[in-house]
Amino acid sequence: MSENDKLIDIFKKSLTSTVKSIGRAPEADIKFINEKPSINENEVNLSNLNVSNLKNNLNYIRGEADSFALELRLHNSNIHKEYLSNNSIANQIFEEIERSRVEAQGSKLFKGIKQNIFNKHNFDINNKSINNDDIIINAFKYVSFSELTNQNLSGNYDFYKKFLKEKIGKNY
Repeated sequence: MSENDKLIDIFKKSLTSTVKSIGRAPEADIKFINEKPSINENEVNLSNLNVSNLKNNLNYIRGEADSFALELRLHNSNIHKEYLSNNSIANQIFEEIERSRVEAQGSKLFKGIKQNIFNKHNFDINNKSINNDDIIINAFKYVSFSELTNQNLSGNYDFYKKFLKEKIGKNY
């Protein structure tokens, strides 16, 4: 095993322990995958690691893991399911606002997590092109996080905020 592989293995173990500890979920199953990261109940799929993304995206990787850890700890899937509808767009918006609520609440508990998640959102918003298919979902995602944490994101944040203000009008 090379030094790089050992380093990656140590970091994976560290992230796994952190997610389980912060999430208060010692039984959580943490996997590192090449597809889109996700969480489903106690199964957390984090982005697979390599030396390049570890060097260049350490804060992003921490933010991703912290967000999922907070979801394990602060999200109640039974309550969440009660408010889902038959409208997939509405459900996606609801899920993003819930994720923002969880991240904001967790950011109050753990100051380091607040910065990690903030860095992750800034990275995403600066590296994601504005796509009409998910514009409203991303607008709710970034604006709700920003409003709940009293932090202004960079990049296209102002575009998303203006977009929501126009769509929602006086209800903003």
